[in-house]
Amino acid sequence: MRAFRPPPGPRVGLLGKFAIASLVPIVLLGLVLAHVLRADVKQRAVADASQSAIVLEQSLVLPRLTPADLRDGLGAAQVRTLDALLHASVVTKEIARVKIWNRQGRAVYATDHTIIGKRFSPSDELRRALAGRTASEVSDLTAAENRDDRSFKRALEVYTPLQFGGRRTPVVGAFELYLRYLPIQATIDHDTERLTLILLGGLALLYLALVPIAASASTRLRRQASVLRRQAEENEHLALHDTLTGLPNRSLFRDRAAQAILATRRDPGRVGLLLLDLDRFKEINDTLGHRNGDAVLEEVGRRLCASVRATDTVARLGGDEFGVLLPRVRDAAAALTVADTLRHALHEPLVLEGIALDLDASVGVVLSPDHGDEVETLLQRADVAMYVAKSERTRCELYSPSRDEYSPARLALAGELRRAIDGGELVLHFQPKADLPSGRVRGVEALVRWQHPDRGLLGPDQFVPLAERTGLIRELTRHVLAAALRQLREWEAAGIVLDVAVNLSARDLVDAELPDTVAGLLDEHGVEPRRLELEITESVLLTDPTRAGGVLARLDAMGVRLAIDDFGSGYSSLAYLKRLPVGAIKIDRSFVTNMGRDENDAVIVRSTIDLGRTLGLRVVAEGVEDERAWSELARLRCDQAQGYFLSRPLPAEALAAWLRGARAAPFAADGSRLRGALLPATD
Repeated sequence: MRAFRPPPGPRVGLLGKFAIASLVPIVLLGLVLAHVLRADVKQRAVADASQSAIVLEQSLVLPRLTPADLRDGLGAAQVRTLDALLHASVVTKEIARVKIWNRQGRAVYATDHTIIGKRFSPSDELRRALAGRTASEVSDLTAAENRDDRSFKRALEVYTPLQFGGRRTPVVGAFELYLRYLPIQATIDHDTERLTLILLGGLALLYLALVPIAASASTRLRRQASVLRRQAEENEHLALHDTLTGLPNRSLFRDRAAQAILATRRDPGRVGLLLLDLDRFKEINDTLGHRNGDAVLEEVGRRLCASVRATDTVARLGGDEFGVLLPRVRDAAAALTVADTLRHALHEPLVLEGIALDLDASVGVVLSPDHGDEVETLLQRADVAMYVAKSERTRCELYSPSRDEYSPARLALAGELRRAIDGGELVLHFQPKADLPSGRVRGVEALVRWQHPDRGLLGPDQFVPLAERTGLIRELTRHVLAAALRQLREWEAAGIVLDVAVNLSARDLVDAELPDTVAGLLDEHGVEPRRLELEITESVLLTDPTRAGGVLARLDAMGVRLAIDDFGSGYSSLAYLKRLPVGAIKIDRSFVTNMGRDENDAVIVRSTIDLGRTLGLRVVAEGVEDERAWSELARLRCDQAQGYFLSRPLPAEALAAWLRGARAAPFAADGSRLRGALLPATD
């Protein structure tokens, strides 16, 4: 007897398997696409409403305002005018309310007059508008403080920046508009339902039309093609982009720069190329670790990208060096403005591990075709300009062939320098230093100039660095010292008794023979050591502190006076003041010049004078250009001053005539008021 077997069930064929297997993903795909579609419709509806707000601001509100209105507030007549313009929209409840803010977060206008003139803590959207970006947010008004607002239930808040003169002008305030959200919501729902039905119908037709074998084969092919394409895209991206920041790398930056230069040959114009190097990044990396250093680089990349146009390129060229390509730039001034904008974007403190880091960068700027039409040449020259900005702490420099030691003109100038030293082409100009408040001249600072036969009078910044790099600095320093001491004796013979100050370079301070050279020249010209003052900068001391300290100790033992020049602009002021045998500090001219306009600079000047008095040091203020600065320094009990208020640097004969009060002497106009007091001191 056979065992009973149930009849076999229906076999599911390939088509059935595909139908069952494909149904779930198609349904899920439909749900996801419907969700995405709804979000897209909502985004477009909100964008349309936001654009309407911008049109309202540009057409009705902005033409009735001025920057002064945002700063000082609106008059009653202006408030009534705006009320009248907005009355129809408010009465029909198309608009819930309107506010106009200034940059300080004060409401200078509102449809609710009770808040006009009041200051509120700015919302995130208001901050974005004050930063120059349009922002929007959907708010629930069912629990609003204003009973009239509750009838709107929900509202779309739109914030737009107020700018007079176009998008590139400064943001002076923000325009806030509350729009009824129910009509917008209705539009979103209607469009979403309609498009969702179309989408579902299309998916259903697609599902019914698919053939199992074709569907299976197509799926495999698509997957394989997608994998290959994604791998190719990833490989291409890795080859042309920085793995940390995602920015273009040096290779892609060069290619885009070359394309931009080629474009200017077809359509003449200028290309700007900026090189940025972060200041003190190594210190951040060493102190906080490479992980935080990477975080800094990523943030810098984001800030730089947010500060340039969409057509510009920001690249990480390696380490803490970034490049910015401006395919179209008007001139050098425009490129330098971009550089300032980029540096300003870095100034917002970055907090890492509880430490607020102040970021800054040194920027080198070049233009094509002004500074070259080859990418490598432009990169090299931008690097030269960046090095100048970093070494001289100017933060931003436009390339100049005169500052490029590798330029043919620079190399030729280096070859002529020895001839200039031997041939008497170097001359000294002298700037007086006077006691405060009496105005009595106690000494002068000797400043070397090169009377070049072809190029005219050259300043020290154009040849002293050459002397340092070519090994001529020892001869140059000896020449300047000898000329200054010789002039001192000539003045003394004519009845003018002065002290003289001479600047030393970094190479001088590590020259073990310098004290012997100074001693020999003092003896040769019969000048007492105390009448010679040698000025050194704080940055110079960082070259080799141990050897520099030994040289300075020997000079001090001889009786030569020592002073720190440009005090406050270096990095180790107090540490060196404690250890070095200096008798004077000279306040950097940048602080003195700006102390009448910048309270921070004024505080630095006052603090430096107090510090000098506490340590028993003579304090000299450089860059005194007007009577106000002179009087303020005298009030603060600063010891001495020099600057254009007294006199510009003058040749020896002109300075002697100026001291005697000769009318032909080219002294500063303001200084003539003090002529009676501007007399050399006598022993």
